[in-house]
Amino acid sequence: ETAHHLRDKAAKYTLGLHRGPLPPPNATGDDLEALEQVETAKTITLEKIQRTPTQKLARHWKRFWCCYLFWNVIFLAIFLPIFFLICIPAISQRVLNDSDLVLVNAQVMQPRPDSMMLSLQSALKLPIGVPVRIEPITLELFNRRNPGNNTWAKAYLPSAIVDGNTTLGVTNQLTPLDAKQWMDYVKSVVFEKHAPLSVRGGTNSFLGKLKSYVVMDKDIEQNTLDEFAGFAIKDSTLILPPKEDGTNLIANATLPNPSVLTLEIGDTILDLKSGDLVLGNATIDNLVLKPGNHSNPVHGILDLKTMISNLGPILKEQAPNLKNGVLSLKTVGKLVTYEGVKVPYYTDVMKSLVLTADVPVGALLGNTLKGLIGPNGS
Repeated sequence: ETAHHLRDKAAKYTLGLHRGPLPPPNATGDDLEALEQVETAKTITLEKIQRTPTQKLARHWKRFWCCYLFWNVIFLAIFLPIFFLICIPAISQRVLNDSDLVLVNAQVMQPRPDSMMLSLQSALKLPIGVPVRIEPITLELFNRRNPGNNTWAKAYLPSAIVDGNTTLGVTNQLTPLDAKQWMDYVKSVVFEKHAPLSVRGGTNSFLGKLKSYVVMDKDIEQNTLDEFAGFAIKDSTLILPPKEDGTNLIANATLPNPSVLTLEIGDTILDLKSGDLVLGNATIDNLVLKPGNHSNPVHGILDLKTMISNLGPILKEQAPNLKNGVLSLKTVGKLVTYEGVKVPYYTDVMKSLVLTADVPVGALLGNTLKGLIGPNGS
């Protein structure tokens, strides 16, 4: 038991407080051993104590927890703004950049000199399995190759939840056009095999409650018209005598469309040529280019007087083709109108497009004779 004077508060400053009891002058070996045990049990030992890792960690935490708390607060004050303002938007933008955007269907209808009726559907597939909500987005359709203001139209997409493979788009949207930029895009669609559809636009996206601003800037790969490869004129027939409006030629023209675009062109007038000599014209009423190979009825006027007066040059020009039993005719766009109004961008593109078709002479003569004889052989 500790002496009364050693239990006082000031006693902790007493020298030798923890040295333990002293042996008596006549102490024996057993007394010294017992005294050593008492001293070891009730006093501070100077021997090194082996602690477990858990004990070391607990001892360290008790000593320095305030330091850890301080530096954690500093770390979170720096990290959280960076995470929410930089990392989350960067991750969202990367996810959008790595997504697949495929044009499913597009319709360009009611072509006017400065507007059209646009329907556009595309499939967006994100590389994550988490639904993402996006706010309404104004999507610019533009020519990436052209510098400066290269937007030819804008599509206004509503808000949507993108989950897996999701279809986004607009239907029957009256769309003002930048005529110059739109004509450049039409040229690329008509003359190229794979003219991309370039789109861009920004909006807010929400991954749960996490909001970030993302920008879509993509080139949608697609098949395009490739100068109507596979163009053909079939079932050609001369009408003798001509109709009251002068029509003396009818046929069917195939304009292949390997794309997903539906283009309403309008009334299309074409010049028919042998070499550089204009033989007449052909008209396709209400031309609509739908996906696939579709036949369009053609009616036209051949200038027989011009053909007869230039029979020699025509035969010379067609001699290699006649050996194969065909006439090689060129068609060049002359005028495109919609509801009686000239469509300048389609007219200009068709004027620069030369389509060549081989017309079988035997079929032409046979169809003409059938027309002269009549269905009853009269």
